Amino acid sequence: MKTTLKMAERKRVLKVTGFHESLGGFGKKLLTGMGLKKGAKFEIDPAHVSQVLLQYEGKEIQLGYESLMGVVVGDRRLTELTSKELGTISALEVGRGALAKFTALGLKVGTIVEVKKFVPGSGPLFIEIQGAHVAIVNVEGFVIAGEELYKYDLPGDVVFVEVKGKEKQLCSMKPGEKGTISSIAGTPEIKMELDRHWIKEGNTVKALHRQESESHSLMVLVKGKCHHIPKGLTEKVYVEVV
Repeated sequence: MKTTLKMAERKRVLKVTGFHESLGGFGKKLLTGMGLKKGAKFEIDPAHVSQVLLQYEGKEIQLGYESLMGVVVGDRRLTELTSKELGTISALEVGRGALAKFTALGLKVGTIVEVKKFVPGSGPLFIEIQGAHVAIVNVEGFVIAGEELYKYDLPGDVVFVEVKGKEKQLCSMKPGEKGTISSIAGTPEIKMELDRHWIKEGNTVKALHRQESESHSLMVLVKGKCHHIPKGLTEKVYVEVV
């Protein structure tokens, strides 16, 4: 499926299929100098603004690339696995907060996990709770005790919602979907703060709108050489997975 460089899978062989009509001469010359011309094959370095879709114990979870670098599978980092590769978690080299979060999510030593794919970071999702309160969630959200509402993205990766009989992460809901919050895999402090934003078990939630993610510069590998793509060009290159 054709998409932009910005929204393409990471750590997969991609092929350039074309360029946006607004791409100017300087941009074309810059990309050509990197070897990125129509038909060229390359990969995006997953360490740049990426998230990882995992599958384990019958569920799919999406988490941030950087936070998963502390998860060890065998003698490698989880982030070193390729798409569709399986492994057993052998260690969690993370801080106390991350350890509590991963444990609550079921990511612990001995868990067999599959890396489904590396994806670009998603934009914040606006949700409506109990038909009255609006909040903003994201995969890499956080909580600040007592902070004014709507100032930051809340952690939607630890909240699970039952939608049409199936459970999914709150941050992965699509605009228009409705469901009921079924569980929250967080510390007491996180649960307390989410509760202040009406995010608690049993409450109904509707996904309203997902804001487009910001553009970021990307590092790509073309014929064994690394190149830095300015953020202004990542939306002007069309690619597809080979």
